Amino acid sequence: MHCWKILNIQHQYGTTRIILLGVSIFLSVFSTSYVLLNLTHDEYFTDRFLWLFVITVLALYPIHKFIHYMALYDLRQHLTLRVRIQFYFIPVFHMRLREPIAKNRYIFALLTPFIFLNALIFLGTLMLPAYTHYGTLLLAYHCGLCLIDILYVKYLWRSPKDAQIEETPKGYEILVPPTIS
Repeated sequence: MHCWKILNIQHQYGTTRIILLGVSIFLSVFSTSYVLLNLTHDEYFTDRFLWLFVITVLALYPIHKFIHYMALYDLRQHLTLRVRIQFYFIPVFHMRLREPIAKNRYIFALLTPFIFLNALIFLGTLMLPAYTHYGTLLLAYHCGLCLIDILYVKYLWRSPKDAQIEETPKGYEILVPPTIS
């Protein structure tokens, strides 16, 4: 296998641009989902359970990472988990595979939290219309969190069909058999 391309979204886009894209996605998803869900519900909103909303916001990122881990559960012996503090107070979880993985499997692992959690949040919002404002905020926040995963999927989707993905300190290496150019 040889390296077809090295992906490092953090280096390619930069932290500031990723944060701005994430905030833009948050605002777009919140605005759109809030307006669309309010067109279908006439319910008055309530702020009961604000404490539960705050706990959910704080727990959403670790839950997101846990779902990534569960999508790769059968490879857990090859996974390492590291916690790093960014901006002096934000814990950032890094999972790293020490062995190459098939492209389709890696795309599945990247998209699993996006599909599962967004569907769960959306269904909860539909079932509890008095908390639509909380649900749309959670949905928008989670879509912003998924930005990096979606960017990686965008680049991996265009890679050769039988590619393998290997994580290195430089970023993700897309490995292909020598016959593919």
